[in-house]
Amino acid sequence: MEKKRKKIILMYDFFSEPGGVERIMLFQARALKKAGYDVSFAFAYVDENLRKERLGEFPVMEYSKFMIKDETLNICSSLVSDGKMKNFEGSDLVICHSFPSSYFARRMQKKFNIPYVLHLHHPPQFLYTADSSWANNSFKRKFSYTVGKILRPLLRKFDKYCVRNAKDYLIECESVNRMIKEIYGFSGTVTYPTFDPVFNIVKCSMKDLKKWGITKKYILGSGRVIKQKRFDYLIDSFSKLDYKDFQLVIAGRYPEDVKKDLEDLADKKGVKVLFLGPVNIEDLVKLYNLASVTVLTCPKEWFGLVPIEAMACGCPVVAWKDNFGPEESISEGIGGFLAKPYDTTEMAKKIDLAISKKWDKKSVRNSVLRFSEDVVAKKLVKKIKELV
Repeated sequence: MEKKRKKIILMYDFFSEPGGVERIMLFQARALKKAGYDVSFAFAYVDENLRKERLGEFPVMEYSKFMIKDETLNICSSLVSDGKMKNFEGSDLVICHSFPSSYFARRMQKKFNIPYVLHLHHPPQFLYTADSSWANNSFKRKFSYTVGKILRPLLRKFDKYCVRNAKDYLIECESVNRMIKEIYGFSGTVTYPTFDPVFNIVKCSMKDLKKWGITKKYILGSGRVIKQKRFDYLIDSFSKLDYKDFQLVIAGRYPEDVKKDLEDLADKKGVKVLFLGPVNIEDLVKLYNLASVTVLTCPKEWFGLVPIEAMACGCPVVAWKDNFGPEESISEGIGGFLAKPYDTTEMAKKIDLAISKKWDKKSVRNSVLRFSEDVVAKKLVKKIKELV
């Protein structure tokens, strides 16, 4: 008789953008499926285009009571209604990637005796670390920040209740582990984010970038172009470099108002910025391969996928030495440099060092192989086998 496959559900509040958490969940799904588990996703809200584009090989369940296109309402309803909880009966483990999804998982645990694990990417920011600048990036953040401010004591109590009743904890990186210990009083198993295998050293030339108007050496900024990521630091740092033959290139989706603010700053600083907007993964690999250096200027980045993706392509990275994620991924002088936070003159000096240094691309890549999918998958699967 064939042994019954254990059923694991990966749960998150929403799937409305292909961000860092969503990419980590997809990696976990592939790794656990390969290891022989029956894997499904569960969200309070799912963008239908992304469901078809990214989640096609996996079953997807929506646990909100409402079936409408308002993700905020769907998430809120999951806190007060059991929604479609009966669809989860018979599952062996739930891996939660957020609060409030962990509250839904706790109710399932009580009803069906399904254990849940928390993958903590960071503490719920709207309850513990967020400020007004964080909230101003989107309506969703403004809403959660406002609710968190009004109901903070109650929601922190709920959060700690859900955390306390989890079977185990996966932690994104050591900097997050440190903060988790401060808030909750425990540590978990660090399972780092990974870079997709497509990020590698590839054969390409500057001709591949001409479609964007990149015609000479360039310094690259990558990721979501939102206020929180502080691309203004990158523009200010670039303005202090004595490199007239370099371009400044920023790749990533941007709101028009943020782009306008950055363009105004660039004009004031006498800097020309080439905004590429969102690029596909194949083009991003080429951009990393051909860049002189990739710069991450986001303060207190929990871990950061941009640095490990760039270094996996042999591109050195400059970021802040602010006791957060990049200090765990960037080996000083091997994969890049770290600058005194948040000093753009110091950042400019580190960028200058990176441009001047002759890098061995293979050595840069080798410095981040511990974040490859194969390495992290082994640790993840081993932990899950212990739990189910």
